[in-house]
Amino acid sequence: MIGLFWNCRWVSKKGMSVIVKDILADNVVDFVVLQETMKKTYSDAFFRKIDTSKKYAWHWIPSEGKSGGILCGVNLEKFDVIHFSEGNFSLSATVQCKKEKKKLLLVSIYGPAHDENKEEFITELSQICHKRSCPMLMGGDFNIMRYSSDKNKPFSPNKYSDLFNWMINTYELRDLNLNGGNYTWSNNQDFSTLERLDRISMSED
Repeated sequence: MIGLFWNCRWVSKKGMSVIVKDILADNVVDFVVLQETMKKTYSDAFFRKIDTSKKYAWHWIPSEGKSGGILCGVNLEKFDVIHFSEGNFSLSATVQCKKEKKKLLLVSIYGPAHDENKEEFITELSQICHKRSCPMLMGGDFNIMRYSSDKNKPFSPNKYSDLFNWMINTYELRDLNLNGGNYTWSNNQDFSTLERLDRISMSED
C-alpha cells in the first residue's frame, strides 16, 4: 500500500494543484492526505484539476481562518469507502480493500500547535484508538515530540510528550521509521532548529 501524507501549507497556492495532479498521475497512490490546507471548502473544479480521472473519494475538514484544514482522498480502485468521520484534529476513513476484503482505518492528523489544546488532542486520539474495530494507520503532523532525539537542540520531554507516549504504548502503536532524515520540520534560519513533528503509526494487528 502506498500513501501520501503532506503538510502542504496552503493547498491553493500557485502551482499546488499541478503538483498534486502530477503526483497522483505518476504514482499508484492508494490514499493521499494534505494537512494545513488553509481552505474551508472545495469546488468540483478544484477536484477536476487534481483528480482528472475521478479515481478518488474526497473528504475534508475545513480550516479555521488561515490555519489547519485536512483534505483526504481514497483511491476507489483499491478501496471501498465505508464512511468518513471528522474530529477536531483528525479525519478518519474506514475503508475495505477490494481485493482482500479486509477493513482498514486510515486516520489523518493535524495536531494543535498551542499547548492549551494538546490534552484535548491526545484525548481525541485515544478515543479513536479505543473505538477502532479493525487495523489502523494513523499519520500526519502531530505537533508533539516524543523523545529528546526528536530535536537537534536540547529538549526535555514534557507532560504532553508523556501523555502522547502513554497513548501510543497503551494502544500498542508502532512508529514507522523515517527515510531521508531524522526531522520533519525546520524554522529555516541560520543554525536551524529541526524537529520531528510528523510521524506515521500503525496498530500491531
